[in-house]
Amino acid sequence: MRSAIKKMSDNEVEKFEITDYDLEHEFSQNRPGRRQTKEQQIYGMWAQDSGGEEEGEGNPGSSIPPPSRLSVLRGGLNFVSGGIQQAGKKSDAKKGDGSDDSESESELTSRPMFGAGGAADSSDEDAPRQLPTSFGSKKSSTQPSFTSSKRQDIAGMRKGGGRSSGASSLLGSGLGDWEKYTSGIGSKLLKKMGFEEGKGLGKNLQGISTPVEANKRKGKGAIGYYGSERSERSLKDFPTHDSDEEEKEKFKDLLQQWKKTGGKKKIKYIYKSAEEVIQEGRTKKLKPTDDSHITKTKVIDMTGPETRVLSSYHAIAGQKNFVDEYEEDKKKKYEHFDLPELLHNLQILLEKCEDDIIRNARTVERESDRVVHLTHEQEKYETLLEREKKELEGLDQALALVESLETRHKEQTLTLSEATSIFSELKSDYQKIYNTFEIPYLAPTYITPLLKELLRTWNPLAQPAGHKEVFATWQRLVEVGDSQQQQQQQQPDGSVPLDPYHHLVWETWASAVRSAIMGPWEPRDCSPLLAVLEAWNVPLVPMWIQAHLLQHVILPRITRAVQNWNPLQDTVPIHTWLHPWLPLLVDNLQSVYPVIRQKLSAALVHWHPNDRSAKMVLQPWKRVFSDISMTTLLQTNIQPKLESALLEMAITPHNQNLDPWHWFLDWDDLLPPQITLDIMERCFFPQWYQALGAWLSSNPPHQEVIAWYKGWRDLIPKSLSNHLQVRQKFQQALEVCSRALSYQLGASDQFNLLLAGLDKLNEPPPPPPLGSPPQQRSKDWADIISSARRETLSMREVVERRCQERGIVFVPMPDRKHEARPVYRCGKLNVSFNKNIIYVQTERGWMPKSLTTLLDDA
Repeated sequence: MRSAIKKMSDNEVEKFEITDYDLEHEFSQNRPGRRQTKEQQIYGMWAQDSGGEEEGEGNPGSSIPPPSRLSVLRGGLNFVSGGIQQAGKKSDAKKGDGSDDSESESELTSRPMFGAGGAADSSDEDAPRQLPTSFGSKKSSTQPSFTSSKRQDIAGMRKGGGRSSGASSLLGSGLGDWEKYTSGIGSKLLKKMGFEEGKGLGKNLQGISTPVEANKRKGKGAIGYYGSERSERSLKDFPTHDSDEEEKEKFKDLLQQWKKTGGKKKIKYIYKSAEEVIQEGRTKKLKPTDDSHITKTKVIDMTGPETRVLSSYHAIAGQKNFVDEYEEDKKKKYEHFDLPELLHNLQILLEKCEDDIIRNARTVERESDRVVHLTHEQEKYETLLEREKKELEGLDQALALVESLETRHKEQTLTLSEATSIFSELKSDYQKIYNTFEIPYLAPTYITPLLKELLRTWNPLAQPAGHKEVFATWQRLVEVGDSQQQQQQQQPDGSVPLDPYHHLVWETWASAVRSAIMGPWEPRDCSPLLAVLEAWNVPLVPMWIQAHLLQHVILPRITRAVQNWNPLQDTVPIHTWLHPWLPLLVDNLQSVYPVIRQKLSAALVHWHPNDRSAKMVLQPWKRVFSDISMTTLLQTNIQPKLESALLEMAITPHNQNLDPWHWFLDWDDLLPPQITLDIMERCFFPQWYQALGAWLSSNPPHQEVIAWYKGWRDLIPKSLSNHLQVRQKFQQALEVCSRALSYQLGASDQFNLLLAGLDKLNEPPPPPPLGSPPQQRSKDWADIISSARRETLSMREVVERRCQERGIVFVPMPDRKHEARPVYRCGKLNVSFNKNIIYVQTERGWMPKSLTTLLDDA
C-alpha cells in the first residue's frame, strides 16, 4: 500500500473533475473519446499514464492548468460545493491559495482538478475571483463563456444566479423545454402525482433542492473521527436528535466549568427537590451511625490485589467511612479549586442532608403504616368491645334467670312449668351462654325433685306412655347429644359426669320403672312391661339404661319365675311369657335354658305317648334350643317312650290297631329324621317282618298281601319312605313275597312291578336349573345323634374334665360375668362359654378359641 501511495505521489493522480471539454461534448454522439490502454484496463487508477500525460499534457480542450503536486500533497483534494455560492462574488477563504504555492508555480500544469484554486494569470491576483458554477476549474474572465444556459444548468445542475436551483427554478428556467417537441409525459406524470410548481416533493412536501452536498473533512483522520460531517443545510432539512451528542456536550460543559482560560461559561447548578431525593433513595442503603472510627483502630486488609489500611472494622465490608473518604479526598489534587477539606465537608453535609431526608421520609411512611394499622386495630377492638358488652349484658340477664331459678328452688315454690319456661328462654335467647357455661348440667339439681314428684303417682304398667311428652321436652332442652355413645357403656357411678338428660332419666324414670318391676309386675304377664319398653324406646330412653333394666332387673325376675315354674301344675305354657323377651334379652336367657330343660325332663318321666300335650310344650323350643340340646332332650325323654309304644303294638294282617303308630308319627316333625329311622329300624320293621313271614306261611292270596303292603307303605310319611333304609326294607319284603307266592298266577309279575317302582325311587334327582342358588348341605343328624349318645355333657364340663386330666386349675370367678354368663379361671386365662363355644379374654377382647388351643395356652 505504501508503494502504491508513493507511486501515486510521483505520478500524476487521476483527474475526476468535469472540464469544459466535457460540458461541450456532453450530448455529442461523435464525442472523441480517449481510448484506454491495456495497462489502464487492467490496473485502473494505479496504471501508469502515457508519455503525454507524464510530461504534463492536459486533456483535449482543457485550458486550465492542473494544480501543483506539492499543493495536492499538502491540502489534499478539495470538494467545493457549487450550489450554495453566487457568481461574481469573491471567496475570502481562497484568497491566499495562489500565494501559498508560489514556490511550486513551475510545477503547475494545465490539467483541471476538483477545487483547484489557482488563477490562470498571476498578474490578475487583484481581480475579483469567480466561483465556479459547476464541478470543475474556475473559469477565467477572459475565457469565452458558453451562451447556452440550458447546457450550463444540465451539466452542473446549478445556475450562476443568486437563488438555489430547486424544482421550481429548474422548471421555470427552461429545463424540460424539449417537451414541446414531445408529448410532455414527464410533467404530466408529476402533476398527476400531486406535484405543484414552487413546492417540494413528497407527501409532506419535504423534498429539498440540494439532496447531495459535499463537505471537506478536517485533517487526515478516519470517517467519524472529528464528529458529525453533516452540513448545516442537511441538519436544517433533516433534523435528528442524538442523545449521545447531547451527553457529550453536557460532559464538555461540566468539564469546562472550572477552567480559568477560555471564554466565560455559565456555571450550571443542579437542584433536587425533596421528592426527587426521596424517590431516588427508596432503594438506597443508608449508612449506619457508627462511631468506631473514634477508636482509631487500624485494620490492614490484604484480601485484595493491593494492601489497604482501613481505619476501622466496619470498612471491611466495602463501605467507606467518613475518615476514609477524607483521606482519599486529601490525596486528590484539584487544579482549579484546591480546598479538599472544604469539599469533603460539603460532601459530608450534602450526604447527611440527603440521608436525613430519606430517613425522615421512611419514618413518616412507617408511622403512616403504623397509624393505619392502629386504626384497624382500634376498629377491631371497638367491635370486640361492643360484642363483649352485648355478651356481658346477655350474661347478666342469663344470670338473673338462673338466680331466680335458684331462689325459687330454695323457697320450694318452683314448679315444673316455670322451670321449663326458664330453661327454654335460656336456650333460645342465650344459646351461646347456655352451651358455653354448661347450663344443662344444672337441670338434674332443680328438675329431678320436680319429676320425681310428677312420677310418684304414675303406674307404668297401667299407663305405659304416661308423661312421655314431658321427658321429650326436657330431652330437647338439656341433652348434650355428643356424649351419648360414651354414656351407653358408662355406669351411673362413673367418674365422668353423666349427660344431664341421662341423669334425669336415670334418677326419675328408671327408678319408677324399677319399682314397678320389683313390685306388682308378674313375669307370667309380660305384655304390660313390654308395652312400657316399647313406648319408651331409644332415643327417649338411653340404650344403656334399657340394658341395665333388662339385665339387672327384668332378667332376675324371669330367672326366679322359671325356677318356680312347674310344668305339671302351671296351666300357662312357659313359652307364652318367656319367648316375647327373646328380641330384647337375646343371649341373656341362655342361663335359664338348662333349668327349663331340666324341669321338662322331670315332667316327662311319667309321660305316655298318648298324651299329646308334651309335644305342644316342646314344639316352641325347637328353634330356641340348640340342635344338640334339643336332640339330647328328645333322645332322653321322648325316644324311649315311642320305642316302647311301637314294641307293644301288635302287628297282624287283620284287625290292626294303629294308635301306637299314629302316636309315633305325631313326633315326625319334631324328631330328627335319623332318630325316626332308628326307631323304625329297631322297633317296627322286625315285628313287621315277623308278622309278614307268619302270614306267608299260610299261603294267602297275593292280592291281599299286595294290598297289606301298600297299606303300610302309605302310612309311612314321604319324608321317611324315600330314605334308603326304608326302601331296602320294602325291597326285602317284596322279594320274600315274590319267592313265597311265585306259584300263584300273576303274582311274580305284580311283585316285579312293585320292585320296579322302588328302583325308580333309587334314581338320582334331576340337576338344579342353571342360575339357581347352590343347595345348602343338609345337617348330618347321624353325627349329632351319635355325639349326643356318646356325650351328653356341656362344653364347660368337658373343659373341666380335660383340665383335671392335665392338672390345670379350673375354678369359677365370683362377681365376674361376660354378657351375663359366668367367667372361669382356666390356668392363667379367663374363659366363658356360650352355646358350646369357648371365649377367652385377650388384649383385643373376648375371642373364640378351640379346646386344644385353650389347653395349650393355659
